[in-house]
Amino acid sequence: TGESVFGNPQRRRVFQYLCVHPCGSLFEAARALALSPATVRFHVQRLLKAHYLTSSAHGIYPIGFLDADDVLMFEAARSSATRRVLAAVYAGPGSALSELANFVGMTRQTVASLFGVFEALGVVARVSDGRFLRVYPTKALDERRERQRHRARQFTDSLVQRLAADDEKPEVLRRTAADCLIRFGRGASKAVLELALEPHAYVLR
Repeated sequence: TGESVFGNPQRRRVFQYLCVHPCGSLFEAARALALSPATVRFHVQRLLKAHYLTSSAHGIYPIGFLDADDVLMFEAARSSATRRVLAAVYAGPGSALSELANFVGMTRQTVASLFGVFEALGVVARVSDGRFLRVYPTKALDERRERQRHRARQFTDSLVQRLAADDEKPEVLRRTAADCLIRFGRGASKAVLELALEPHAYVLR
């Protein structure tokens, strides 16, 4: 019957990480999971080959987990430094670019460049008050999070179907808007895949 794709516990952890941090840095994943970068890459390649993950221009994420528009946002937020800048805006709406740059320890030019990306995605807006260019969060991130809840339901449905097609005999133990718990396995060998389904919260970490 072949190897169970999710039978390896490290592979499950990598998949779980990419549900919370889609398009995230694999180096950050390795550090967070206390695994070597080579080990993370090995499991990512195995999951890609088995069609549980897919790749975009600048990231890897579970198949069917993201809207196309959100892929661009998560690609932009793949580094911890970028997320720190965005989190600073949400923590201090109306802050000037220079204030934000000082707060996160980056140059004003770097911060302005990052905000150009997020502004194009509609996540932040820049407003001039005469002397300063101030940055405000928009409602777009909350709106994206609401859309993701419906998407997450479709994702877990398709994941269960995919596991069933691989003869993993999946059984949903719990499913909420925030997470899903799936027991699976071949024969007497069973394991549990616990997935967090709210990736937008990580954008502001």
